[in-house]
Amino acid sequence: FPVSREWAAKWIWHRHAAPRNAWMLFRSEFELDSADGVCLYISADTRYRVWVNGERIGDGPPQSQPYHQYYDARDLSASARPGRNCIAVVVQHQGVQPSARGGLLAEVVDGSGKVCAATGGAWRAHVGTAWREHTLFSGGNKIGPFQEHVDLQAMPDGWLATGFDDTGWDRPDVLSSGGHNTVPLVMPWCRVIPRDIEPLVEQPVYAASLQCVEECLDLETRRDTGDLSTSLSQVGRPLDWARAERVESLLQAEGEALLNCSDRHRDGVTDGRYDPCITLDFGRVLTGYAEIEVDAPAGARVEIGYAERLVDGHFNNAIECRFADRAILAEGANLFRPLVWRAFRYLRLRVKYSEAVVRIRAVRALEVNYPYEERGIYHGDARLERVFEICRTTLKLCSIESLMDTPFREQAQWLGDVAAVTIPGIYACFGDVDMPGKFLRQSAMNSHPTGMIANKTNVIYTEWEHDIPDYSLWWVIALWRHYAYTGDARYLHECYPEMQRVMRTHLERINAEGLLGPMFGWVFIDWADVDTTGICAPYNALFAGACDAAAAVARVKQDAWAVEAYSGAASGVRKAFAATFIDPGTGVVMDAVDDGKRSERTSEHGNAAAIAFGCIDDVTADRIIDTVFENATVSTTEAQPFFMVVVLEALRKRGRTDLALRLIDERWGKRMVDRGRTSCTEEWYENGSWRSGDWHGFQRTHSHAWSACAAEFLVVGLAGIEILEPGCSKLRVTPFAAASPYEVVYPTPAGDVNVKWDGTRAHVDVPD
Repeated sequence: FPVSREWAAKWIWHRHAAPRNAWMLFRSEFELDSADGVCLYISADTRYRVWVNGERIGDGPPQSQPYHQYYDARDLSASARPGRNCIAVVVQHQGVQPSARGGLLAEVVDGSGKVCAATGGAWRAHVGTAWREHTLFSGGNKIGPFQEHVDLQAMPDGWLATGFDDTGWDRPDVLSSGGHNTVPLVMPWCRVIPRDIEPLVEQPVYAASLQCVEECLDLETRRDTGDLSTSLSQVGRPLDWARAERVESLLQAEGEALLNCSDRHRDGVTDGRYDPCITLDFGRVLTGYAEIEVDAPAGARVEIGYAERLVDGHFNNAIECRFADRAILAEGANLFRPLVWRAFRYLRLRVKYSEAVVRIRAVRALEVNYPYEERGIYHGDARLERVFEICRTTLKLCSIESLMDTPFREQAQWLGDVAAVTIPGIYACFGDVDMPGKFLRQSAMNSHPTGMIANKTNVIYTEWEHDIPDYSLWWVIALWRHYAYTGDARYLHECYPEMQRVMRTHLERINAEGLLGPMFGWVFIDWADVDTTGICAPYNALFAGACDAAAAVARVKQDAWAVEAYSGAASGVRKAFAATFIDPGTGVVMDAVDDGKRSERTSEHGNAAAIAFGCIDDVTADRIIDTVFENATVSTTEAQPFFMVVVLEALRKRGRTDLALRLIDERWGKRMVDRGRTSCTEEWYENGSWRSGDWHGFQRTHSHAWSACAAEFLVVGLAGIEILEPGCSKLRVTPFAAASPYEVVYPTPAGDVNVKWDGTRAHVDVPD
């Protein structure tokens, strides 16, 4: 893997910056003989936005643990110029990761390799007093946990340009550790890593429609002034006193909406002032920055709220996911874009504290996406095409520099979500290998003393008491699958020690019968009412599959002891499985055994896992498919979208692709597509869950990658793709004989495999 460059720059910060939600401005001016080949290398803890000569260059770096710190390389040829230049940087240090600290590292190098500017004691620094420090903190969110409240009146005028007088600014502190101030000796950034994924692409997107235009009574939320969501979730009334004219112009690139608050209260009789509120519908969930161009009187405020869905027809983000931003506007022209992108479909704007006219010139989303190439294709049944589309869209939504569970609520790189569903989906839909590779390495760097890998891996996650051990097994399987798909052994070599720790911790818990006994932490399996008490059936089946993967990795490493240990453990589970978990009366797998007694519960999870990971014979498997999945003669707990990745594989393995397609149609088709979803919901429902065995109402997200496994199946499952040699250099293709025609394209590192079924025979084209 590429290693860090040699740095002349030093890590810098300001001694008076707040420890949490700190905002800092940095700048320096430098000379260039030529702009050709000029490059900026930059990183920050936690997030930066950089300008050169007033032109925004970009935001970054990819979210990470500080000891696995990424830096970006940015071409400045188009923005730099011969002569005097200015580099200006805003840095927000969140201060919520354990043992992290604020810092900026930046270096400008010209085409000849000469260092023209490098962070150090000669730079200038200014504490960002324009930003409010104490704003709402949503701890579950890992990339943008704070609401951004900024007073644009307090921003230094002209600080982005050359010639700005910064003599009143401070000199920054050069950071050090143990007397050393050179990279990478400064802690915690001991491993500084070049960005190993492509930069995001941006495009402006305008709202598809006006969902609501109304006015809301101006009432302060005095008990929690750092939270804007209550005010933004206020249900209003039709316009009467406030003004909101020409708002339909906000649906396009050029226009001018006129808004102002009411002034009737000034008559001394009218009770109350009303604010104009606009809710824009972008027609789909997207990931991007809300960007507003506005001419305003000094002190006017614009509040922005984000939501994936409406509640009873109204915008409401006060119940959950209270993401919002606010700008206090300077007099005249303002351009506001928050530092952190959000996921949203609905954008709510509220103008406050302005009885004079506020002229909004544009409201848009600067949509950001990872530049996947949509190589994977499914064509066939119309509803299944829509299922494929929403699943592929969801995988894209969850790939914004981290492979996250959802870009809306958490923006967290959950280990099992990504390993089990997202990575196979990325291979099938896009053929990309960089994002999965980044995930594997970044996750391996977050190993806990328990032997497990942290549940969330795009940040430091130290809550080892909440380890999900089955997620670590999914990571082991993903490590092998990445090698099988890519043929790139670097990941096996780098991550092998972490894989061994995961497996050793499990081997220690094998009982006398050869099964995996009760596990510490949180045995998750799925958001469903699965009995995980004692010796758990789906967990043991998953363990057998992970042993197969670990043994395959060990063969590549020529580690004979490990091959024998992992293969033997898998064999032990399979020998004991049926006698332990199958109920003689019903013939199905019961969820668990505790103190020698079988659970009274059975689930699709335990039965599908037993089939998918080869823990029962074919006759038993076929009987279970008939009993549990086809005719449902036994009451079982239904799999939620996450564990359907195992259900679909189990059915395919036994030649029941027809039944798998029926389940995709009934579950994704009727529960998502037919309900108008543009991306996948977290569970089958958006307003609650049956996970406890009874209904519990709470919001489920509309953008969850772990619900997108149907996309992979509609390519891999229909074509019957099996990888026989690493790098997809040899495949087995067994197309499903469907009743109607279909076409799929499966991207491989060597090129695309095209499979067409015309209704009677298959046509297969493969790369040379």
